[in-house]
Amino acid sequence: MALRESLEKILFEYPLVSNDNFKGHLFASYVRNVVPKSISASLELPEIYSIKASAGNGSWAKVPWIAIFNKLVTESVMSGFYCVYLFRADFCGVYLSLNQGIADKRDQFGLGVSRDILRGQAKLFKDKLGSDKLREFSDPLDLKLDSIPKATTSRRLGLAYEAGNIASKFYSRESLPDDKELVGDVGKMLEIYFSLFEEVSLKEEADSDLLKEVSLNEAAENNQAERVWFEDTTKYRLHRVTERNQTLSRKVKQLQGCICKACGFDFESRYGEIGRGYIEADHNVPISNLSGAKMKLDPLNDFTVLCSNCHSMIHRIKPTPTLEEFRQNLKM
Repeated sequence: MALRESLEKILFEYPLVSNDNFKGHLFASYVRNVVPKSISASLELPEIYSIKASAGNGSWAKVPWIAIFNKLVTESVMSGFYCVYLFRADFCGVYLSLNQGIADKRDQFGLGVSRDILRGQAKLFKDKLGSDKLREFSDPLDLKLDSIPKATTSRRLGLAYEAGNIASKFYSRESLPDDKELVGDVGKMLEIYFSLFEEVSLKEEADSDLLKEVSLNEAAENNQAERVWFEDTTKYRLHRVTERNQTLSRKVKQLQGCICKACGFDFESRYGEIGRGYIEADHNVPISNLSGAKMKLDPLNDFTVLCSNCHSMIHRIKPTPTLEEFRQNLKM
C-alpha cells in the first residue's frame, strides 16, 4: 500500500471505526502493524530509521500518529525529537511534523512547565535551522483539540504535540498530494531532522532548560584533514555523529568492555577510579560502505573500543584501516 493510500484510509475510516470497541479491533492492528511496513516500503529508508504507528493504548487515540525515528536520537514519541504524521482530531487533514517528546520532562517538571520547555526548545531549534530551511514546513500545528473534552489525557497529549512542534506541513483530506510529492516532502523533512540532529546533543534526557548543544562544526574543524578525505560529505556526517551517540556508546562498552583492543590500554589500571568505565567507541564499518542505506548500528559487530590515542591515530591513516591492519602499525 502506497503512502497516500495509507494516510487516506486513516483519514476516512478512522472516524467511523473509532466508535467501536477498541480492544482487539482489526483497524487498530492495521494502523499499528500494517501501516509502518507499507510506508517503510514506499520510502525505502536507510537502516538508521524506524517507523511506528499508534491508534491508541487501551482506547482509541483522538490524535493517532505515524512516527519516523532516527534511532541515533530516539525510538519513542516519549522523548527526543522525531518526524511524525499527526492526524487532526476532526480528521479533516494530517500534518507532517518535526516534533518532540514530553514524557521525560513531564515526570520531572510537571505537564504545564514541560509544555513551556518544549515551546522554548522548538523556538531554539527553529532559530538554529533557519527560516530558509523551514520555508516549506511553516504551517501552524492546529490539531482541532476543541472537540476533545478538557482535563482528559487525549487533550493533554494533543496540547503537548502542539507545544513540541518544530516544523510542520498540513495536508487536507480532500486534496492529498500524490505519492511523489508526499515522499518528496518526507525526504525534505528527514534532511531537516538530520540537520537538527547534528546541531544538538544526542542524549535523550533534556536538562532543566534546553538540550545541551554539541558543536559538530567545531569537531569538523578540528578534524579538517579527515573531513576533506570524505568525498561524500554525508558519509562524513554519519561517521561523526554515529561515534558521538552516547546511548550507542554505552551499549558498545557494556558488550566489549573498556580495554583498548588495539594496544591493551586500561584507563582504570592507569588512572584509578576516575578512569573506570572510560573508553571510546570506534565505528568500524568500511568507509566505502558508509552510506545512509547501509548504515550499521550493531554495537557488538560494527564497533570496536579504542583508547583516545589509538582512536585518534587510526583516523590519521587514509583510508582508515581495519583494527588488525592498525595493530600492525603499532610499535609494542
